[in-house]
Amino acid sequence: MTSLDKLQENWEGFAQVDPLWAICADSKRLGNKWTKEEFFATGETEIARVLQYVESLGLKLERTASALDFGCGVGRLTRVLARHFHQCLGVDISPTMIRMAQEFNQDCPGCHFRLNERDDLSLFPDGAFGFIYSSIVLQHIQRRLVARYLLELTRVLKAGGVFVFQVPELQKTPLLRKARTKLALRRRFNRLLGRRNVQSFHMAMHCFPEKDIRELLSSQPVRIMEVKLTNSTAGDFDGDLRFLDQEPAQGFVSKQYCLVKTGS
Repeated sequence: MTSLDKLQENWEGFAQVDPLWAICADSKRLGNKWTKEEFFATGETEIARVLQYVESLGLKLERTASALDFGCGVGRLTRVLARHFHQCLGVDISPTMIRMAQEFNQDCPGCHFRLNERDDLSLFPDGAFGFIYSSIVLQHIQRRLVARYLLELTRVLKAGGVFVFQVPELQKTPLLRKARTKLALRRRFNRLLGRRNVQSFHMAMHCFPEKDIRELLSSQPVRIMEVKLTNSTAGDFDGDLRFLDQEPAQGFVSKQYCLVKTGS
């Protein structure tokens, strides 16, 4: 089984059991305790905060262009972006997530969803999107694939377009604590599944240091405008995206990148 197949298997498993918690993994919400209204409200707040931040950098967003939500899940962010841009396309590797996104967002004509089971974005042409956003997604993908996706995402960004994405920088959590937390979460998830075997389901976290991100993107026609610390990798992350002034004392350090594609 390839790493991409494994990734899909993991997220299909989560999607079929507790899809909203799998996206915003607040421990208090485990066991299908998110209400649809509360869950989608977090998307409203997040996108408003991100777009305000982008514009604070002096960047002008092309609202008549299409937007892309990479790793859309059930469309928490896609539906909001569709109101700010001409349309928004959400892509995800999980068929169940895509099916649910289509069901949840029938009232949003500007929302469109596509299943992408590849390690590229060949379903989109060069320069297809004026704005691309990805949050709490790349952190769960192996670094080799993240590098591949980042190059593809810059390819499908149009000249002058803005790309905002988040990845963990490093991990400060002691190994023993990390193991205990992971075991406790696995046990709780097992209880939800009853007899089903979830030994293959992992909400893994993968780090990609800033220096390596910059090196990877140095070959691309992009300019990194700013890098901000966020709370996206907090163990109790409930969808309330916040920018931080300093790194957390323990756990994962999360960074959000804002870049612009250069050229004409």
